[in-house]
Amino acid sequence: MPSAYDSILGHQRPIEQLERARRLGRVAHAYLFQGPEGVGKERVAFAFAKALNCQNPDRAPCDACDSCQRIDRGCHPDVRLVASEEELVRRGLIEPEKGRSPSRQIRTGQLDELAGLFRHRPYLGRWKAVVLVDAERMNTSSQNRFLKTLEEPTDSSVIMLVTAHPDALLPTVRSRCQVVFLGPLGRDDIAAHLEAQQGVDRERAFILAAMAQGSLGRAEMLADSGFLALRDEVVGLLSRIRQGDLADLLSAAGELGEGRDARQRVGDAVGLMEMWCRDLLVLCLCGTAGRERLVNRDRDARLAEEAEHAKPRMLLRWISQIRRTRSALDTNANPRSMIESLLLQMRTATR
Repeated sequence: MPSAYDSILGHQRPIEQLERARRLGRVAHAYLFQGPEGVGKERVAFAFAKALNCQNPDRAPCDACDSCQRIDRGCHPDVRLVASEEELVRRGLIEPEKGRSPSRQIRTGQLDELAGLFRHRPYLGRWKAVVLVDAERMNTSSQNRFLKTLEEPTDSSVIMLVTAHPDALLPTVRSRCQVVFLGPLGRDDIAAHLEAQQGVDRERAFILAAMAQGSLGRAEMLADSGFLALRDEVVGLLSRIRQGDLADLLSAAGELGEGRDARQRVGDAVGLMEMWCRDLLVLCLCGTAGRERLVNRDRDARLAEEAEHAKPRMLLRWISQIRRTRSALDTNANPRSMIESLLLQMRTATR
């Protein structure tokens, strides 16, 4: 019989870990689902919530019983999603309030409600389960307030924190959770999924899977966007670093860093820069033998041409500068300032 786990790509070992705990009656009070963005952490968490409450426990989560379907619809009285106001608005689960932007943080009031939820026994199922998405969006005050809920577990309740940034959580919060690590997915698995589920041709699926760096969510987003067009724009920028006019270079950087989606666009551009520089480095060090290892294999001719004029030491400096910029973008740095600064640093490194 099909299971909710069957639709999850990869992660066999952590799923087996959770199922073993369920079957043996050793379910932890709190779990920390951690791993890169877009690898399926939330899907695994909700599948586990289904399994705990499934009305067919021998083949749980069956995805067919009333309990599983209620969880899918978001109307199970014992299973709750907690996320920031911004995320709930993005998913269409609540309406934004007029006159202000939705909060990016998980509010203390949302966490206080959980204490009331856990005071009562499950209404419909066997377990009360809370999936707290983007747990790093709790500020320090909220996390300290949340500790009381973690420190006073009640029977038949489980809290699942989901995050790609576990270091943003207090050590006292992390220490009270059992860690479930979900790592990057295999490139071949992602490419096969894109072919089968989204009708992407094989060559393009492989390129997108490589660019997604183990994230299925990112690969699906890239397949639906003009990502490959952005790559061509980025390649043009990199060419201008060495031989173009500085004013033109900064103007192009400014265009990347403007608009409502500037942070995402600059983040994507910086990621593309790193992969292009990585491919150039592979060709510089391995020659034609490295062509099978290229991410941008559909641009191998241009890469080979550029590799003839590139120096490994310069490329390594570029990659280091790019990675520092990516880290800075994760800390809410201004995207336009960061891309301009990066290009200036890369231009200096060519001297």
